[in-house]
Amino acid sequence: MTITDRDISKKELNDIYNDFKEIEIQDNVPPNNQRRYQFIAEENEIIIGFVSGLTNHKWFYLSDMWVHADYRRQGLGGKILVMLEEKVKSIGMEHIWTWTTGFINPKFYESQGYKTFTVFEDFCEVKGYHQIGYRKDLI
Repeated sequence: MTITDRDISKKELNDIYNDFKEIEIQDNVPPNNQRRYQFIAEENEIIIGFVSGLTNHKWFYLSDMWVHADYRRQGLGGKILVMLEEKVKSIGMEHIWTWTTGFINPKFYESQGYKTFTVFEDFCEVKGYHQIGYRKDLI
């Protein structure tokens, strides 16, 4: 046996991922047909807000949430987030989760009913700038 730090090839990585899928099949896990859902807010053909994420069985991963600086703190973020939550709930998602950092972002998610599931304290070099995992039950 040898253990090295070489780069893995695409074929080798695909073989490993295929084995993960085989394990899930053996465990009777239904196939995960991941799909992206998103909403885009525009004004004068300029994107001013964006929310997006991916389905994963009964969980939805909120991968992107952004509002242009000129439109922040005016309710747009909450509006497009609720639209996304309602959409993914309508297709059977039971929970939603995301990561965020900063000083303002956590307050936004908490105001939208999200609860902390983990905190990586002082994630960056800025004191108090944490990486926070949030989740919300949709059912």
